[in-house]
Formats: sequence, structure tokens, C-alpha cells
Amino acid sequence: MKQKSLLHRLIAPIGHPVKQYFVERKAEEMQKRDFAQFVSFLQSTKGKKRIFYLGVTAHCNLGDLAQHYCICRWLDKYCGDYEIGKFESDTVVNPHLGFVEILERSYSPDDVILFQSGYTTQDLGGNHELMHRLIADNIPAAKVLMMPQTVFFREEKNRERTAKSYNACRNMLFLARDMVSYGQAKQMFPDLKVLAYPDIVTSLIGSFDYDNHRDKIFLCRRDDGEKFYSEADLIKLRDQLQSIAPVVVGDTQSKASIQNIRANLQQYVENEIKKYSVFKVTITDRYHGTIFSLCAGTPVIIIKSNDHKVVTGADWFKGVYDGYVYVAKDLDDAYHIAERICNDMSLSHKMSPYFEQNYYGQALRKLFDQTFLATHNS
Repeated sequence: MKQKSLLHRLIAPIGHPVKQYFVERKAEEMQKRDFAQFVSFLQSTKGKKRIFYLGVTAHCNLGDLAQHYCICRWLDKYCGDYEIGKFESDTVVNPHLGFVEILERSYSPDDVILFQSGYTTQDLGGNHELMHRLIADNIPAAKVLMMPQTVFFREEKNRERTAKSYNACRNMLFLARDMVSYGQAKQMFPDLKVLAYPDIVTSLIGSFDYDNHRDKIFLCRRDDGEKFYSEADLIKLRDQLQSIAPVVVGDTQSKASIQNIRANLQQYVENEIKKYSVFKVTITDRYHGTIFSLCAGTPVIIIKSNDHKVVTGADWFKGVYDGYVYVAKDLDDAYHIAERICNDMSLSHKMSPYFEQNYYGQALRKLFDQTFLATHNS
């Protein structure tokens, strides 16, 4: 055992840089391939109407991948009159590739830029917000559809920088996916059209019908910096819930490779939703844990995360899926709500396609046309 420990200490200083080198080389190769596809797309679509879908999901969180899946599904079904190009944020922001400069030269008034939805208008990490600013700063006349965003900034200087950049992009339609984000966006972007709009994965609610036997509780909890409750508190909740029904603990992260998921995206998303269909109730601090649960017709109890997005996102479901969505004041409250739900035999587990009918489908295409065709004709 001591020999292994000594060997590890000797190898680690060498092994970590070597591993990092290969990770970086692989990322570079992926960006080069993505960029080559971008150049090919520009050449093959010259003179045609195009949608540049930027920031496509490049990691294995199934909530983010479900957004990507739903955006692709909507584009395929309702934007058949456009050529669609899909590119990763790493490719867009890489200064050595010159993506933004080439797009600036190639962009035409018939083109639309669509940004990936999610927690990307923020200063907590990642490069999506930088990508947004690069496009806004370099192509300020671009028509931009910002798919539903959570907005959060720690630093006022970052908030001001983003506000200045986006406001100059006057043809941007900014969709905010909760009312806190909507209030922030209205304040930050007075020169833009800002609307409150639900997460696109809600468009899948009502698409599935399961008759599975439900005999367990799902504790779908995150394990990152957005977690509000301590590990000890969550373990205590799990143990308490065991007195009601067997508990399964999980998350929305997938262990599969991003390449495999992308190649079988619909299958992965639908299998994730099906997973929720054997539970009496889901307890979650995951934004898409809530939505996946509703897609499966499973009642959901929302517990706090370290930001507003999960709890405030529940406001969309009030008056729509009453009896299926609860926000717990604390973990003790979550336990008691779960107890009530598990004893409720009146639930049908059948959900209406409210969000697909009222916000997505043809409704979003109508909004798209009203915003961007009016801009083009004015």
C-alpha cells in the first residue's frame, strides 16, 4: 500500500500535465472539425436563408441536452424554409479560428442567429456569455433569438458589460425563463424585446403516456456548487423517506460520452424521461429534474438550490399542473408533502401538452416571424 502511495506521488506531477495535454489536443481537434463544418455550411448555403444555432450542448448533462434536442426538434419541424447550421461555443470564441470574423462577413439580412437556452446569461463560468457578446459586438445588426435564459450576475461590472453589449444588438429577441430573470433582463436590456418564456423542455410535457407500476420515490439531487442543502441533510431526508417507500437517489448527469449521446439524442432523452415513470414522486433541486418528472406524469417536489432558477421556474406550472408541482419550504416540508402524495390514489398521471400548444410549436414560429420578418421589412 505504501509502495502504491509513493508511486502515485512520483507519477502524479508528470501524469496530470500529460493528461491535460491530451485533453487539450482532443478539444482542439473537435473545434477544428466544427469549424470545417462551419466553412462548408457557409459555402453550401450561400444565397439561402440560414439559422446559425450557436452554443449547442457539448457536455453530458441530460437537462441541457434535452434543451438541445427540443430546439433541434422545433427547428426541423417549424423552420424547414431555413438552412440550419449548429456549432459549439468553444468554436465560436476561439480567436485562432476566426469564426466570428468570417460570420460577420458572410451574414445576410435573411439570416438569424439562435443561441442555446439555459443558465448562460451569467458570470459564474463557461463561455456562452462571451459568445453572446462577441456576436452582439461584431454583428450588431444581426437578428438574434436568445432561447429562454436564466439571468444572474455576481459582479456589477459584468452585468453592465453584458447590458451594454446586448443593448447594441437591437434586433435581439431575449426570452427569460423565469420571472426573476425576466425582471433582471427588462432592467438590463431596455432597448430589446424581452419576454418571459418557459424552458423549451416543457414542450415535451404531455407527449408521453406511461402505465408503469409506481412504488418508489426518486431523490434527484445535484452535487455541485449550486447545491443548497448539505450532504448530511440530504442523506437524512433519504433515510426518512425510506419509511414511506423505497428511495432511489440520482441526478440528470449521464455517464455516456457526448458523441454517443448526440448520435442517439432522442433515445437518451426519452429513456431519461421514462426513468421517472416508475416513481410515486420526485424530490429535486434540478431544474430539468422537475420537467422530466412532469413529462413522465410524476408529481414533483422542488427543494432549494443556491440560486433562483429552480424554485421560480415552478411558477410556470401554477394553474396548469396543480396537484403535481410543490415547492418545499425546507426538507422537513418536502418529507411531509411526499408522504401526502404517496397516499393520494386520485392522480391520473396524464398531462396536457399545454406548453407545446401555447408557447412552442407554431406559437414560437409565429413569434419568430413577427419579430424577424417585421425587422427585415421595416
